[in-house]
Amino acid sequence: MAEGTSKKIFLFTWENSYTLNKELKKRKNAFAEKNGTDSVFVFNRENRDYGQIKQTIFSWWFFVTKKLIILYGIPLDTEKSNAIKAEEIEKLTEDIMNYPLPSEVVLVCVSYKPDKRGRFYKRFDKLDKDNPPKNQSEKILKSFVPLKDYELSNFITQESKDLNLNSKVIETLIHKVWNDQFRLESEIDKLRYWKKYYNEEITPKVVDEVCFGMIEEDIFQLLDLALTDAKSAIKFIQWLQDDGLDRNAVNGSFAWWLRNYLFVLDYADHWITNSKEIAEELKQNPRAMMNITKKLKLLKEKRNLIQTLFKSIVDIDYDIKNGNAQPENYFFTIKKVLLQN
Repeated sequence: MAEGTSKKIFLFTWENSYTLNKELKKRKNAFAEKNGTDSVFVFNRENRDYGQIKQTIFSWWFFVTKKLIILYGIPLDTEKSNAIKAEEIEKLTEDIMNYPLPSEVVLVCVSYKPDKRGRFYKRFDKLDKDNPPKNQSEKILKSFVPLKDYELSNFITQESKDLNLNSKVIETLIHKVWNDQFRLESEIDKLRYWKKYYNEEITPKVVDEVCFGMIEEDIFQLLDLALTDAKSAIKFIQWLQDDGLDRNAVNGSFAWWLRNYLFVLDYADHWITNSKEIAEELKQNPRAMMNITKKLKLLKEKRNLIQTLFKSIVDIDYDIKNGNAQPENYFFTIKKVLLQN
């Protein structure tokens, strides 16, 4: 990272993966539009190779006059989902720090929670201080932080312009989902489908019924059991019923995960298994997609069960909402599918 390279190298850190990914996508699209799709290179823990990365950064390429290179996990990342072993990145870190970047290269390092004690991180910090940026977009070290309450409200208003949500509805949605913008975007889409079908005003009560809140741990456990141990899954469902857990909350979360299982399986059928790429395409939380892709072998084995479960809960939920079935039939339907598969 020699003198004169400060405008060609950046470090993105996060507490807000949504805005970080939006910024990366914006930069990638703009760069590709100007220089061609072959000019953008992304290296992460799933495709890292020291030799290939070094060659891409420091070697001249035919037909590529400019290169945008995105490196995940550098500087040393303390976030497990993005972590690379220290010894694996030490050589590359030394190369980047000690040699000037070629004039055609723009390098973006993505380290979600970087080790701030390291020399590489401190070098980024020093570059920003030595070269004060004129605006936020020129910052070399850029941290993406969670939105404040008023920013969340503005975000929801912007994303749901066509729904014309009032302040009470927005407040209920924030209370239910909190500040996960991936989830908020997904829930707004759900409300959009609801309004298109029922053609009625969206109220706080509708948000309570249609959107799901933070009950992921129970749902994760139920999904794992459903795919591996049907009898234990049925017992767990009974425990949820006895605990008084709301059917709407279970349905929203359960359907959301099953749907994403099916999306990931569809991508895998087309040889796309990179969790970050899938997350970007689906506009979903990268961690959630990484958790799903880790189970890909099991998901392929249980594809028929996943498809049957998803169709069954969508159908029974529709029947309940239209008065053609009783609410207690919802859990009975899941148990029946598990027993038959």
